[in-house]
Amino acid sequence: MELKISILLLALLRLASTLENTKEEEDAEEDDEDNYPVDDYDYGDYESATITSDIDLIAGGSLPIFLAEPVDTFVVKGKPATLHCRAAHALQVYFRCNGDRAERSQHQDFVDPRTGTRVVEVELNVTRNEVEEYFGRERFKCECVAWSGPGQIRGQPATVEVAYLKKHFLSPPYSLSVEAGRNAELRCTPPLGVPQPKVYWLKNGSPLETIAGSTPASSDSIPNDVTGANNFVQTGDGHLILGKAELRHQGNYSCVAENIAARRVSEPAVLTVYVNGGWSSWSGWSDCSTRCGRGVQKRTRTCTNPVVMNGGQACPGPATQRVECNPSCPAVDGRWSSWSSWSACGPDCSRIRRRSCNDPPASNGGRPCQGKDVIVESCSTDRCNALGQDGPRVFKEATRAIDHRNILALWITLSLAAIILALTTIFFVRLMRRKERMEALYGVARLDFRRPGDLAKSVVSKNDRTVLSVDRRLEQVIDESNASRMSRSCSEHHYDVPQLSLPSTTRPSPSSSVTRSSCKNSQRGRGLSDNEEGRSSRSTCQANQESTNEDDDEHDDEDRTGEDDRNHEDSSGFIVRAMVDEQGALLVVPEVGVSMSIPEGAISRGRRHGLHLAVLGDDSLRPSLPPSLTLLSAVVACGPSGIDLVKPVILQFEHCAELRTGNWELSLWSTDLDLETRSNNSSNSSTSSNLTSSSMWRKILTLGGEPINLPGQPFAQLDHSGVFLVTETPSVYAVAGENSVVAPGLAVKRICVAVFLSRERDHIRCHLMEDTKAAFKLVIEQERRLGGTHIDHGALGFRAGNSPLRIDLEDRESGFVERQEIPHRRIWSSTRTSVRRSFRIEKTVGDLRLSFELRVCQCGFEEHTLFLRIDLDLMKRNGSSGKRTTKSESSIVLRGKNSNRSTESVVPRPFRFSKTLRKQLCQCLDPPSARGNDWRMLAQRLQVDRYVDYFATKASPTEHILDLWEAKHQEATALADLLNHLRLMGRVDAANVLESRLGPWI
Repeated sequence: MELKISILLLALLRLASTLENTKEEEDAEEDDEDNYPVDDYDYGDYESATITSDIDLIAGGSLPIFLAEPVDTFVVKGKPATLHCRAAHALQVYFRCNGDRAERSQHQDFVDPRTGTRVVEVELNVTRNEVEEYFGRERFKCECVAWSGPGQIRGQPATVEVAYLKKHFLSPPYSLSVEAGRNAELRCTPPLGVPQPKVYWLKNGSPLETIAGSTPASSDSIPNDVTGANNFVQTGDGHLILGKAELRHQGNYSCVAENIAARRVSEPAVLTVYVNGGWSSWSGWSDCSTRCGRGVQKRTRTCTNPVVMNGGQACPGPATQRVECNPSCPAVDGRWSSWSSWSACGPDCSRIRRRSCNDPPASNGGRPCQGKDVIVESCSTDRCNALGQDGPRVFKEATRAIDHRNILALWITLSLAAIILALTTIFFVRLMRRKERMEALYGVARLDFRRPGDLAKSVVSKNDRTVLSVDRRLEQVIDESNASRMSRSCSEHHYDVPQLSLPSTTRPSPSSSVTRSSCKNSQRGRGLSDNEEGRSSRSTCQANQESTNEDDDEHDDEDRTGEDDRNHEDSSGFIVRAMVDEQGALLVVPEVGVSMSIPEGAISRGRRHGLHLAVLGDDSLRPSLPPSLTLLSAVVACGPSGIDLVKPVILQFEHCAELRTGNWELSLWSTDLDLETRSNNSSNSSTSSNLTSSSMWRKILTLGGEPINLPGQPFAQLDHSGVFLVTETPSVYAVAGENSVVAPGLAVKRICVAVFLSRERDHIRCHLMEDTKAAFKLVIEQERRLGGTHIDHGALGFRAGNSPLRIDLEDRESGFVERQEIPHRRIWSSTRTSVRRSFRIEKTVGDLRLSFELRVCQCGFEEHTLFLRIDLDLMKRNGSSGKRTTKSESSIVLRGKNSNRSTESVVPRPFRFSKTLRKQLCQCLDPPSARGNDWRMLAQRLQVDRYVDYFATKASPTEHILDLWEAKHQEATALADLLNHLRLMGRVDAANVLESRLGPWI
């Protein structure tokens, strides 16, 4: 019985327990519904390729199924990257990064109330240190792993990277000037960054609206009809293209690169839109300047259609046109003047009175005066009676008195004429003696030469009334037929005696190649005198241009005056010599701005050569160019010519071309000349003549038209004032140029105008030469030997064409002007170091100071006139007046019998790069780069990319680029600039090599 009761109690307890469990399960289901409401749960965010519907989830196999897998992400600054993973039917879910299980993940699991499926969610934070401390071959990757009883599955790996954006742009935009209506492109290569930064542009600090476009193949493919906001298109590479530039597009443009890590803004690039000037229509012709007779009419135009803006080019051509006019003068009838008073009664008892037809006289076909010009009448009776008694006696006495007065006036006139003739004779005698003293130059030395008999040449003017006696100076002729060998004086005179030229046998042309000026009532200036050809004029006179004889253009001013003081020496100029080995050297002639860099390794190992660098000043060695070409540099010789170089040398010298876009066609000329042989045989005039005649100049290079892959081809890099010639064959070089076909009439060369005062202080000499240190120094040396004093100098632009050059010397006190004009081709095609003109100064008693103004301009371009003021103190000696040119200090000394400046000491070259450093830089930059930041970008950044194909033919382009860069840049900050260029190129490796070798203080 007790057993039955116990069984019954157990059954009741079990039933109660079952009921309680059922209630707890229902309460749990209600709680799940509250925590995970079906309506609020969004399953769209957890779609997976492994599960397509709820049926698949419910009816899935025993293996886990991923509901969400991790995706690629980034660590931004100090914020870690977060990876998410969710799986169903999984007992455990975790992350495995780079093959190792991540233990710091956060887990969360729940049961889907709708399907009853258990879902496990895991989250992992990856820090910056974890990513940077991983040094595997691949990038930092994490994958999600889910497992259950039957097995495990792995999801797609997700990459984790550190997001960054470099500070420096690989290629920032640069300021640009573009002509209105033309295309423009601002290039921008953003900094390196992860993820790839987005590029957009700012104009004056505000976002710029652009049109997305593809990258054009070249600048020629930029569309001209771009439409849209401001006509801007942004290419896929981030470059900004302006289809048609207008003035409203000017501003500061900045390139912006932005990603999730940072935002970088480049330095603003200024876009300048310039407008070239255009001529307005011609105005009407003005009235003739005279009412009758020869006059001038003119019309004008202005450069206002459009106006020059923002540095555009001025309008070409003159703004004024003048034509001659000759209106016919009206006929003027003659009219009588008033009657004169009656004369005294004559022996015939009559008196007369006269009148003239000159008030006004008849002119231009007018009628003459009508009537008589003389009236005769009888005297009164009383006067006749008085005259009748003593008439013959009174008449004879009156006649005798008149004769005495006439004889006295005649004697006074003859006496004055004799005095004037005597003074004139004395003046000319003293003048000829002064010329003889000037011709002597050095009284110590003895000159031996053959002298023809007739040195005096007579020139008769066209009116056959003025005879000019011109004493022609002796002109040097190197040919043995005209000159004999020079012999030294036995005195203690240690300087070389300048060779006086042999007299010219060519009779000068009677015509003048200068501008004659005809004046009314011309008055001679206080400080100027008429020269032999009457070139003086008043500044208020109208210049009457005479026809220029072509034969006269062949003679310079020194052929027309008595001051031909040119000094020619064999191989005259400046020279420096040095013994150079494999370490290289730098040869510099500082006085003339010429240098030659011999890089390290240019000379073979174990060898030693004597090299020289010279500027040749002998006019016979200058190239004889075609008429269209003009010499733009000095004649520079380097050598010896037969030396075998392993690497090219870099020759640097000046040029005088005004470089603008397309205005010059430049060429390099060369000749074969052994300077050492010429120096050794300089005492033999026949040898010198043979050397000169055999020097044939040839054009070896046209800049912009270089042949490709030609062995030994030189390379020339130009800047605004210098030429850097890279050559493997030392020789004699010069740069010439002619007007470009693309921009005719725009070629401009700079000429230097130097003014000197003669030793006797009676002439002002004006030299015109190329605006280079070499030409100026050669002229200074010539004048120094002649005792001339440098007064002043200046530069002037000389244009291609046919416009002559005009020189005016004005006496500032009297206003008297002497004018000379030089034909265009005498300057453009000159074969001499300088073209010279002389002005004679006439000093009067009492003059203490003379003041002049020299004006030099090219006809038609008077707005670019050069003004030089000349103040002469007549109380001082010759050496104290004017500007004396000080001698620059250098290592170049005076030596040798040629008086050439030379040195034989070795000047070690302080190369900035060691051989090891140069090799490491070449290893970094020689290999081609997909981003283009290799040696090609280096040449572009260093601005030596005019002909980049030259470097491409070399085994190591970087080495030759660095050699050229080192020759160009001698300043102290050059290495710091190179380091910045490497960093801006994105070549941190090359920058680190340079910084580690030379130190961070460069």
